[in-house]
Parts: sequence; C-alpha cells; structure tokens
Amino acid sequence: MVRYPHLLLQQCFSLSVLRTWLVLLIVSAGGCSTSNSTTDTLSDFSQIKDDEVLLVGRVTVLPAVVGASLKQETDTFMPFDGERVLVWLDTNVPENDSRGKMAVTSSSALGLLADWNIPFYIAIPKQTQMLTGLERALREGESLRYVNLVLPEWFTVLVRADDVAVYIGNLRVYVDEFDEIVAVEVVDESKSARQRIRQRFGEQIRFRVSLLAPSDYLQ
Repeated sequence: MVRYPHLLLQQCFSLSVLRTWLVLLIVSAGGCSTSNSTTDTLSDFSQIKDDEVLLVGRVTVLPAVVGASLKQETDTFMPFDGERVLVWLDTNVPENDSRGKMAVTSSSALGLLADWNIPFYIAIPKQTQMLTGLERALREGESLRYVNLVLPEWFTVLVRADDVAVYIGNLRVYVDEFDEIVAVEVVDESKSARQRIRQRFGEQIRFRVSLLAPSDYLQ
C-alpha cells in the first residue's frame, strides 16, 4: 500500500470542454455531458483493438474522520452516494495555473466514466497516460452535472507496447465535510483483481500490475 496524503486549499468547479471525439457514452437527449468521455466497461476481450489496452482498476471514496468522537456519526455516511466518477487521462503533460488547480482539459484528454467503488474494465489507447483529475458526475433529471475534485498531484499510468491488460490499483480518496479531497492513496488489490479478470475474460488473459505512481517521482 502506498500513501500520498495532501491538504488542499480549495475546490473548483469543472469547466465544460466542447471538442470532437468518438464518444462511446450516449447521454439521454437534452442531457449535459463532458466531451472525450467513454464508459465502455467491457465483457468480451475481442472488443479491444490492437492499438488498445484493457485498463483495470477502481476509484473509491471514504470520509476523512477527524477525532474518535466523530467516528460513530460517519460510520454509515457514504460520500457521493448515487453518483458516478469521471477519471481524466491525458497522454500529454497538461499545464496547471497553480499548485493543485488544474488547467482546462486539453484536447488529448480522455475521460473514463465509472462507478464509485466498483472495478472498471475500459479499453484505452496503448500509450502511457497521466491521471490528471477526477469529477463527480451528479444525476440531475435526465442529465449529468460535473463537479471537479481537485487531486493533490497527477499519477502516471505506465503502459508498455506489449501490454494486453494493465491493472492500476484502487485509487482511494478521502474527503472532508466540504466534499474536498484531503488525502489519497493507491491500494494494491491485484490478487482479487486477477481472479475477477479471469472470471470475466477467461484464464488466457495476461495482465500486468502497473500501479498508479506520482508523476513527479517519475520525471
């Protein structure tokens, strides 16, 4: 288990970015969607193209309990219950206008729409990526509204040319009473992930563990 605790100074709301992309997620007519997003959780490995890799992982969220006196109150509290999470990947190093505040999403960014706390299996281009941000996806009627969750740092998803499937771990985020991220950690759950991958795609699937790593450490 690798821990990366950080304090954040502010929470910012996401900006809508309108760009052309092959959007695999179709939101109901009249809904609001974030561009460059996909939510294809795959069940058949044949759906993956030669220039793609299967990305396996999950994003979980927990309340940051401060003081033993608060623990009983927060034991049943589930942050972002009923919401989804949009995970932003980018093949280019994005610019940031200040520490902890992300710049507008670049044209090369790809958003993966997944469910909190549930493993995802999504095909992405076979390239090393940077995880640059998260967004809450809130259901409002027939549409989704996106709210930015500021990460304390970016994480690198290392992808090799011969990779077929890559497991990146469980990105666990802790939020305070203001719904701001106060700490993050990467949890290795590859043993259970291996079993789920084989059950889902077959025993022949070869996957490599490549846990999310802080991008600053790899530069």
